[in-house]
Amino acid sequence: MDRNSGLRLKLIVAVFIVIVGGLFTLNLILPKAEILYSERRMPAKLPALSARTVFSGEYMNKLDSYTADNFPFRDSFRTISSAMVFHLFRQTDKNGLYMDKNGAGRFEQTNPESITKIAEKILTIADMMNGVSIYYAYIPDKSIYSDKKLPGFDPSLVEQMMIEAPGMEDFTFIGLTDVLDADSYYRTDLHWNQVKIGGVTERLGASMGFDVDLSGYAEEYAGEFRGGYSGQIALPIGTDSLFYLSHPSLKAMYLNERTMALEEGPVYDWEKISGLDAYDFFLSGVQPLIVIENNDSVSDKELYLFRDSFSSSLAPLLAGAYSRVILIDLRYIDMRTLSRLVEFHPGSDALFLYSTQILNNPDMLLAR
Repeated sequence: MDRNSGLRLKLIVAVFIVIVGGLFTLNLILPKAEILYSERRMPAKLPALSARTVFSGEYMNKLDSYTADNFPFRDSFRTISSAMVFHLFRQTDKNGLYMDKNGAGRFEQTNPESITKIAEKILTIADMMNGVSIYYAYIPDKSIYSDKKLPGFDPSLVEQMMIEAPGMEDFTFIGLTDVLDADSYYRTDLHWNQVKIGGVTERLGASMGFDVDLSGYAEEYAGEFRGGYSGQIALPIGTDSLFYLSHPSLKAMYLNERTMALEEGPVYDWEKISGLDAYDFFLSGVQPLIVIENNDSVSDKELYLFRDSFSSSLAPLLAGAYSRVILIDLRYIDMRTLSRLVEFHPGSDALFLYSTQILNNPDMLLAR
């Protein structure tokens, strides 16, 4: 090896040591993030060091996660990685996340076994509601409207499996795929946009026998927000404008899980708009049981809405057709507890409305 080659090698090693050492030093002195805001989760904690965790491999596995979550300039490196995947290597997705002209999304697959389980859970719950008309629908994932043409959720298969499931012939299926499109969803988030789902309320009303006059609602602006996909894809994809539809006669009550009593709260929660998930603006986000009352309703019927997060923005619109809309999230309340809090009145309606995230993960629902 000549002298110049030796100097170059030493220089490369020196630069490597400076970079690694500098990053290590920064990792020690920089304050640790309490929340990874871009990913909406808590960072991994430094694992406890013991003989058991070392020899089992648990310590090193958790240390890897801790180091990755607390790496200096982590978000900047994530952005560089995503930019290389989409713009340099021209890949169509990164770990299932994609970008197209309508924003960011995640491709969801169809799990036939899970669809069967969902139908079984609906049947179990429906048996507890004598004299109640049962309807069911699903919310298609925004990925089916993407121009990427990658294998994803199969709406026709889901519809066929749910309709043909034993016992489901007594209930009414309502298809929503054709009344939605890519523009119905936020660009940076998985959820639909409340001001763009008028077709959904019309389709539900046509099947369930009600009519909602949305002209009685006022469209108002709440602010800009970055949805969940914005942080996950780690690219500058802009913000979404959050508009909402307000109505003066609506009142919401929430279950206090400490006292097990219903307490009045906001239909639109302004404290949530600046939190980790701005979509929690609608009905305060995760809640096991919510009752929306409409003092101006000409109907005395109730709607029992078995739901996930999507219905937080839909329910205020459906409340225009019912005296009460009772939102039930079986991810956070079981049927035994629910039966002590809600009386199902004959002649009322029940709607099971779930997104693809629930359809593919039915065990999240506390129904046996």
